[in-house]
Amino acid sequence: MIKLRETTDYSDLEYEVRLHDYLLLDTTRVIGFRRNGEDEWQKFSRPLNFSKKGRTFKTLREEDPTEYVHPNWIDPWENTSYNSLEAFM
Repeated sequence: MIKLRETTDYSDLEYEVRLHDYLLLDTTRVIGFRRNGEDEWQKFSRPLNFSKKGRTFKTLREEDPTEYVHPNWIDPWENTSYNSLEAFM
């Protein structure tokens, strides 16, 4: 696995862009990420396309993660505001 930290300079933008760490399966597919300032990795349910175009990164030299936190999407089984999965279909 490849672990990258984004180092792109976005200082010329009018809004803040948070830079994260990415866990890549290969050079074009990302399988997880770690938010800026956090220690826990989040893993996607399937690999997603990843592009470095227009961005800069540095390679992280740390061990591969063995534990992941819940991904950042809503789990319909734990969301009490829905009575069924019909809202997601």
